[in-house]
Amino acid sequence: MVKKVMKKNETISILLCILLVVVLTIKSDIFWDPRNLHSLQVSFVPTAMIAFGMMFQLICGYFDMSVGSIMLLCAIVAGKFTQMGLPVPVVILLALLVGALMGCLNGFLVAFVGINALIATLGVQYIGYGAAMLLWSKVRTLQAFDDSYIILGDGEFGGLYIMTWVLLVLVIVFSIFLKYTSNGKKLYFVGGNKEASKLMGFNEKRIVFLAYAATGLLTAMAAVFRSAYIHKPTQYMGEGIHMTCFIACVIGGGSFAGGKGSIIGALFGVIFMSLLTNMFNLLTMSPELQNVVVGLILVAVVTMDGYLNIKKLREQGKI
Repeated sequence: MVKKVMKKNETISILLCILLVVVLTIKSDIFWDPRNLHSLQVSFVPTAMIAFGMMFQLICGYFDMSVGSIMLLCAIVAGKFTQMGLPVPVVILLALLVGALMGCLNGFLVAFVGINALIATLGVQYIGYGAAMLLWSKVRTLQAFDDSYIILGDGEFGGLYIMTWVLLVLVIVFSIFLKYTSNGKKLYFVGGNKEASKLMGFNEKRIVFLAYAATGLLTAMAAVFRSAYIHKPTQYMGEGIHMTCFIACVIGGGSFAGGKGSIIGALFGVIFMSLLTNMFNLLTMSPELQNVVVGLILVAVVTMDGYLNIKKLREQGKI
């Protein structure tokens, strides 16, 4: 039974979260303080939305380095449209549209043009960052979004933020999508065995394209919620979030080789990264030590992923 449980993609991330909660409960008197728990919500919810999209990509055998700049661009675009006096629903829809279009650009370059995912998404990262900085000089004077926009970040219901309730809905919908729908299962086929997926008539390019488009849309959604919480866009939004999401997804059971991963795994991977940052802050650990720890975790998860992939190929007799 233990072996069966450990084979679950999300098991390691859940166990790591439990471990950190125990450590923080023992070491910190304010971990369970409502203000700290609210801070944790704000920390992991937008990141988890992006991680869901990245998990879709990892299941297909791809990844995305541009989510940070897309998040920044969408937040600044929302600020620009607010300055123009557009209604809040229109501002949100246009911000989501920008994110979806950036995701479609990634998908087009990777799936249809055939550019390596690293090169393509790095290129889009520079495009997004450059466009954001061109707009930033005009948006930086914005004092705050409209109240009806800000409520998306500050609003609460039943002790949870509105964004947290939206995240829970996404968890349910995406989990059902991956596990019980034919389109969700196609992601695993494309990532796990491209040759077999082609023989079965799956349109691999379309599936990969849609995975990138979904990631762009989810990144824009995260940008809306996070910018609403801090009441305005900032030029540092999204910085380093691609690495956080990547580590979280791999810890949660995703793989470079594709073919595996789950939404629950991505969620608990992000929660682990947020708990880790929370531990650094509550225990007043130095930023330099934080960088060392995160770097070691990155090396560890990539090494373990590579080892498991090689082991799998050997069992299949491919190497």
